[in-house]
Amino acid sequence: MSQDAQQPENTSEETQTSAEQAEVKQAEIEKLQASVKEAMETAEDVREEVRRLTMEALAEGKLDASQVRSVIQAVIEGASSGMEAHGPKAKAALEEAVKGLEDGLIKAAEATKLALEEATSRAQDFTEQEVKQAVDQLINLERHFVDVLTELAQKGSEQARETLEDLARHARNSGTAIGEYMAEVMESLPKKLQEAGEWGFKAGVATARNTGAQLAAITSGFLAGLADVLDRQAKKLKQDKS
Repeated sequence: MSQDAQQPENTSEETQTSAEQAEVKQAEIEKLQASVKEAMETAEDVREEVRRLTMEALAEGKLDASQVRSVIQAVIEGASSGMEAHGPKAKAALEEAVKGLEDGLIKAAEATKLALEEATSRAQDFTEQEVKQAVDQLINLERHFVDVLTELAQKGSEQARETLEDLARHARNSGTAIGEYMAEVMESLPKKLQEAGEWGFKAGVATARNTGAQLAAITSGFLAGLADVLDRQAKKLKQDKS
């Protein structure tokens, strides 16, 4: 049988695989939303628990726009649906949850920065396309946060809408903790990347299937490691208080 005759079958298999991956991703996002809602209702430290859940979710996949925006939306919607458990302190609880989300996104940015620094020390192992993609993801992290926050503020529940609108307005007018961290990162990182580029990133263009896969894996590893360290610190602090 010719290669051309086999192509439709391969395409069908790839389509099926993509559909299965989409179903798995949707299930993970729904689980995250439910976990955040539960954290709002039961956690002693809402901010810390939301930070942990955010980091775990981001460590499971690429930090591309779709993944990041899905995680941000799931966290905010989960927090909004669980805020009523706090009664008169519901507004403050939702604000703490959003701070936890920011904390998690900052750690994701830190993991991406560490991965990019790894790339600068191994320039020949990475393509310019991989590095550019990772830098773009890093730069756009705050924009994704503000955009999704603004969108959900416009269509959120009546109880959550006012708080989300205030948070979105403050983020647009005064910036965010994510933006502050990014300002620090971008003071030093571009110079390192420029120097690495002079040494020579690997020639060629990666295929759509594996573009950024190596850097994404390194980033996920760093993020998972950071999450483990913070979890151990939180548990130790809790034990010391008890």
